[in-house]
Amino acid sequence: MRITSLLVAGCAAGVVIAAGGCDSNSAPGPAPTRTPLPSAQTEPSTQPGRTSETGVPEATGAPNVPGVPGPGVPDPGVPATKTAVADPAPPADAAPPADAAPAKCVTAQLRLDKGVGGQVGGTWFLRFINSSSRTCVLQGFPGVSQTNGPTGEPVGEPATRDQGPQAPKPAPVTLAPGGAAQFEFISYPKQINECAALRTDTLRVYPPDNTESLWLPWDNLICPSPQHMLVVRAITPL
Repeated sequence: MRITSLLVAGCAAGVVIAAGGCDSNSAPGPAPTRTPLPSAQTEPSTQPGRTSETGVPEATGAPNVPGVPGPGVPDPGVPATKTAVADPAPPADAAPPADAAPAKCVTAQLRLDKGVGGQVGGTWFLRFINSSSRTCVLQGFPGVSQTNGPTGEPVGEPATRDQGPQAPKPAPVTLAPGGAAQFEFISYPKQINECAALRTDTLRVYPPDNTESLWLPWDNLICPSPQHMLVVRAITPL
């Protein structure tokens, strides 16, 4: 009887314990699912402004969108902005600057004029006239000789330069377009009676510092070399 009483008491206690932990009015259901803590996630989430790798510092610019260049990176699809640069000024024409000194006169700029005869029968004041559109300068002594034809060789001796105390000193003479300068040319006809004179038909004149000449019709006699009959003086203003 003692053993039977103990068994009955034990079963009663188990029934009480089971009744305390269960709801006698509801059927048993599946075990609840536990949400893992953030530290247990196997793939970290990506947030705007953050990378998808743990330990990478937060980005300071806009999110990295595919196809859009990041900060400071030029977009290859957008043409780069160019700074406008003024084109260099085109070179000026061959004309010298306004403040430049006039260049020397060249033969192509000049015209030779017979001018006027002096009081002495063998003296002439011949003229150079600037026929160009540019101002130029003449200075010094022309080269003068009597020839036959505009390109002929001198007949007799060319004119000698008069540099005596009474003669004008060489100085620059500026010729504006249309302006003129003169020089004195002297021949000594009285010597014709003392030589076997030769007749010429041209006076050939080289402007100072030029190798091309101008000419005038000049029907005159001249003694052959080595006699000197012709004299020329420096150019002076008209």
